[in-house]
Amino acid sequence: MSNLLKEKKFLVIFMMHIGMFLAVLGLSVVLNETNDLSLYNKGFLAISPVVPIIFLLRLVINHYRSLDEYIQKVMGESLLWAVGVVGCAAMAYGLLAQMVEVPSFSPAFMLPAIAVVFGIAQSIQLESDAHEE
Repeated sequence: MSNLLKEKKFLVIFMMHIGMFLAVLGLSVVLNETNDLSLYNKGFLAISPVVPIIFLLRLVINHYRSLDEYIQKVMGESLLWAVGVVGCAAMAYGLLAQMVEVPSFSPAFMLPAIAVVFGIAQSIQLESDAHEE
């Protein structure tokens, strides 16, 4: 199978997982809002959108393993930057919240923040490597 076909297949399956996540998220919110559920059912509904994300993570890891060493290096370093920057920002915000009244935010935003910083770090790294050549 050609690389272009593999990439297209990966992107289609990736988007299907994102669609499943959004569908489960929407369904869980609607069911929670329209029904009087027990604490256990509300807990199950709250964490049920994580299941498609677990399958998405498995897909991304398998795709990562199929990439060449250079792209793995770029992605690995970008992930380290992303986790480090978001982790340090979260820790700084938490320490600030101990001493100053600041608005709270949901930890659910940390994974999207890591994804955004990962993309920015990856593009910066690839751009700097292109200028070196």
